[in-house]
Amino acid sequence: MAINLIPAFALLAICVAIHATGLSLLLRWMEKRTQHGKRTMWKDIWLLVRVSWIIVALHTLQIIIFAIFYLDVGSMPDIHTAFYFSAVTYTTVGYGDILIPEAWRGLAGAEALTGILMTGLSTGFFFMILSRVFIHTNRSKDQE
Repeated sequence: MAINLIPAFALLAICVAIHATGLSLLLRWMEKRTQHGKRTMWKDIWLLVRVSWIIVALHTLQIIIFAIFYLDVGSMPDIHTAFYFSAVTYTTVGYGDILIPEAWRGLAGAEALTGILMTGLSTGFFFMILSRVFIHTNRSKDQE
């Protein structure tokens, strides 16, 4: 079980790198897109929808990475089962209908913690974006 800490920390590092890179690129893209032009409620809503899509895509990529690892070490019989198990573990839904071999159960717990951490990062990022949209909207109204 202790030996599984190595892949757990490696997968966590990969997930943090993916998430941080994705959110950094998203922030740069948003800053370029929102600097020019008149802002409207519908433009802001469309922006938040796109941000949500990208954040979900980042989480999905991380779920796939865990699934590939589970498949690679032989703890899941096929990619569909590995993806399903990884998704319910990462999101901490944990239905319990598929069990990972006992030797890898610690990694499943580490995946759940990784999912919680990355979801918290996403939530903080989304709140920051929402705050910027709200502040920008209020400043625009004050200037009128």
